[in-house]
Amino acid sequence: MHTVNLDQLVGRRVLSKEGHCIGHLEEIVAAAHGDELLVTEYHVGIFAAFERLAASSIGTAILDLVRMRHRKGIYRIPWDKLDISDPTRPTVCISEQELAALQSSPSVKR
Repeated sequence: MHTVNLDQLVGRRVLSKEGHCIGHLEEIVAAAHGDELLVTEYHVGIFAAFERLAASSIGTAILDLVRMRHRKGIYRIPWDKLDISDPTRPTVCISEQELAALQSSPSVKR
């Protein structure tokens, strides 16, 4: 098993299979499984950082003010679709066309 420290990944540029930068890794989502946490997905893109702000009413107001709340721009990449074997160059394992299907609007929790 290969171990990667999360602090080596967050903030890194993520590359498409074709070698293009699709954004920075902003968030790693994990779920409890017994005594362990298992990564379920990675959030990549400029709006992924803003998504965390949207969890608060202040964050939601800021996103509404700059009209960013409902824009697309977050790639929700399943854990098995991101190659992190080289933490300095995380790369998506699917084509840019398939990647477009993973793009979504920021979710807002109220």
